[in-house]
Amino acid sequence: MSFNRAIPKLPPQFRGKWNQKTYHVLRELGRGANGAVYLVSQDGVRRAVKIGAEGMDILMEVHALKSVQQGRDARVTVAPLLCDVDDLYIDGRSCTFYAMEYLDGEQLDQFVQRTGTDWVPVLIIQLLARLAVLHQRGWVFGDLKPENVIVTRADSQVRLIDFGGVTKHGCAVRQFTEEYDRAAWHAGDRRAEPAYDLFSLAVMTVRLASSPEVWKSSRTEPRQTSLLCDIIRNNDSLYPFRVPLIKAFHGQYAGAEEMKSDMLAIVQGRTTAVQQKKASGSGSSGIWIGGLFVASMLLLAGTLYYAWMM
Repeated sequence: MSFNRAIPKLPPQFRGKWNQKTYHVLRELGRGANGAVYLVSQDGVRRAVKIGAEGMDILMEVHALKSVQQGRDARVTVAPLLCDVDDLYIDGRSCTFYAMEYLDGEQLDQFVQRTGTDWVPVLIIQLLARLAVLHQRGWVFGDLKPENVIVTRADSQVRLIDFGGVTKHGCAVRQFTEEYDRAAWHAGDRRAEPAYDLFSLAVMTVRLASSPEVWKSSRTEPRQTSLLCDIIRNNDSLYPFRVPLIKAFHGQYAGAEEMKSDMLAIVQGRTTAVQQKKASGSGSSGIWIGGLFVASMLLLAGTLYYAWMM
């Protein structure tokens, strides 16, 4: 949620006031509460440019993006790489924008819908690795939801996008979506802390692994975490992860790294069990034995790499 003034519209072509880089606007990619993102061409390279109604909001996002791209944690790619920060004049008004790497990929929920729910635990572990870096740098993402996570086409790695809700630890969350908001589920307040993001991530996990019918019907009920626990109890793909999910609902994790370790241990145990079944020549029962097994293993390899590097 945000209450900022109108978001300016980028002209078809513009040049930054200070860095003098010229951009050609190709199309609008999306519009949120505090800004709009455009696909642009800059010297023949595709970039994404974000412009907002409030310059201070844009500069806060820039600060967060810079901080997660520095130091030893830079090896874990959390978000699009920052390319340029500048001002331009629109209708006589000075506006701040930033240009970033354009990510070719799919929105998280669309990826899962296309490939199946077998991918959900591994993608969530990847996301926890990214959140761990963000939290270590003193930020909370805030508006965590599938629409703000992209899975890259090249290597099926998750990246956080839309830093409009990013908030410093200890402050009030600047932007949120009620469906994933801890306060809306009567499970805590809107203070920016790692547990706030982990609650949103756990709700998101339940939604991604549930059928559209189950999730839609749950939205007609009063928001209580007991409702989420009922969904987990009746879902074969969620049930093995019930302990870390319920701990996240109740704010029992100190940080994303701790939850990632618990989730990773479960995935590794299930993968080992599948390998043993395949080696013994047993049948193809079980949710991890089938057409997506190889794909899941490839994605797990990427996840383990990032886990070991942290």
